[in-house]
Amino acid sequence: MAMRQQVHYLGYTPRSAFIPFHNRSQRWAVLVVHRRGGKTTAVINDIVKRALQCTREAPRYAYIAPTYSQAKDVAWAMLKKAVGQIEGVTVSEGELHVTLPNGARIRLYGADNYDRLRGIYLDGVAIDESADMAPEAWTEVIMPALADRDGWVVWIGTPKGKDAFYDVWRKAQEERDKYFSLMLPASESGILAPDVLAAQRQAPGMTEAVYNQEFECSFDAPIPGAIFSACVNKARSEGRISRDVMHYAGLPVYTAFDIGAPTNTKCWIFQTVVDRILFLECLTGDENCATPAAWVNRLKQKTGYTYGGHFLPHDGAVIWLRSMQDAGLSSVVTLPPDATTKVQSEWGNINQAVTAFPQCWFKLPECYDGLEALEAFHSKQENDGHTLRNIPIHNWASHASTAFGYAHQAIRLGLLVDRSAMPGRAVDPSKTKVLLAGYNGPRPTAISSFRPIVRKI
Repeated sequence: MAMRQQVHYLGYTPRSAFIPFHNRSQRWAVLVVHRRGGKTTAVINDIVKRALQCTREAPRYAYIAPTYSQAKDVAWAMLKKAVGQIEGVTVSEGELHVTLPNGARIRLYGADNYDRLRGIYLDGVAIDESADMAPEAWTEVIMPALADRDGWVVWIGTPKGKDAFYDVWRKAQEERDKYFSLMLPASESGILAPDVLAAQRQAPGMTEAVYNQEFECSFDAPIPGAIFSACVNKARSEGRISRDVMHYAGLPVYTAFDIGAPTNTKCWIFQTVVDRILFLECLTGDENCATPAAWVNRLKQKTGYTYGGHFLPHDGAVIWLRSMQDAGLSSVVTLPPDATTKVQSEWGNINQAVTAFPQCWFKLPECYDGLEALEAFHSKQENDGHTLRNIPIHNWASHASTAFGYAHQAIRLGLLVDRSAMPGRAVDPSKTKVLLAGYNGPRPTAISSFRPIVRKI
C-alpha cells in the first residue's frame, strides 16, 4: 500500500505483483513476465519515480530495446503518460527523451545502434529483451556507462530459450543478495482471465511449446525457427565445445568475414584437421578495428597463425579486398556470387553449415560470442499473399552466423589448401601422404580419435 501512495501522483497504480520490484534495494533486477503482463509499464514508471527521487546533479536514465523503432513503439507513449502529471517536464519528440524538473533525463535507445551510447553516463537503465541484442552492447557500452555512477539495471523480457537473458536469470537465482528477481507466469499472475488464456492456447498455429514460452515463462521451450540451436546443443553434449580444442601450429588457418558496420563485422578463424573443422576464434569489430587495414593489423598480431586464406562475401567486398591486399595481406579471396556458384540462396549457405556441423569443434572461451549468436539465429514465417516462406532474421546474431556460413561455403567450393573436410569426401589411404610426419606439437585432447591430416597426391 505504501508503494501505491508513493507513485499515485504519477497516475500509475502498480499491480500487486510488481510492488516488491518497486520497493527493491538491490542494484540489479531481472523480470521474467508473460506477454501482456505489464512489465514495460512497471519499468517505465519505476524509472520515473527513481529519477524524481535522485539528488545527484543531472542524472541520466535509459530504456533500451533491441531496435530504436521498438523502443519508440513500445515505450515512448508510456513514458510521456508517466510524466504527464508532473509540472515542468520538457519533452523532446525528436530525441525521444524527457527532462524532469530536477534535471534528470530519461531517454529511449535502440541496441541496433548501441554505439550512440558510447561516452555517456547512466544512473539507471532498463534493458528490454536483452537476448535480441548483441552481447557487446552490454559489455562494451552499457556496463561501462554505469560504472562511475554505480548505476542500477533492470533486465526484462519473455524467455526465448536458454540464451543471454536466461544467463542473467540464472545468475540472479545464484546471487539473491545482489539481484532482485521476479518470474510471473500467466497461470499465477491473475492478470489475464482464464478464458483469455484458453483462447490463446487454442489459437491457430499456437503450439504447446510456444504457449509455455510466451505465457508460462518457460526457458526450456525451443526458440521458434531456431536454425543452429539444436546443432550447438548436440556439439556441446558431444564435447565438441571445449577449452581443450587446440590450434595445430603446423597447419594453415583461415578467416571468414561478414562485413558491415564496425560492430557488425564478424570474423571466424578456423582450420581443418582431417574431417574436422576447428573454429578457433570469433572476432568482432569495434571503433578501433573498423577498417580493412585495421583488421589486417589485428590478424597479423595473432601469434602462431599461418594463414592459408581469407574469405570475403561477394557483395560489397571489392574495397575490402583491395585494401586488405594493400595492407600486406595475401590470399584474400572474394567468394563468388550466388548466380555463379552452387550456393543458390541464403538458405543454401545455411544448409551447408547445418550439414557440416557434426564436423565442427569450437574453442572456448574464444568462440563464446560466436556460439551465442549461432544459438540465437532464427527464422520467421512471412506470407507475401501467395507463398509462405521462412525468412532468416537479420539482427545482431545474423552477422556471426552469416560469416560461419561463408566458412562452410569456402570449404565446399574447395578454396582451402586442404580439402579433406569437404562434407561427404572420402579419403583413400592408398592415395594419400601424411602431412604431419615429424610433427610434435600439441594435440587437442578433446579429439580422442585424432588422425594425421592427409591430402590427395
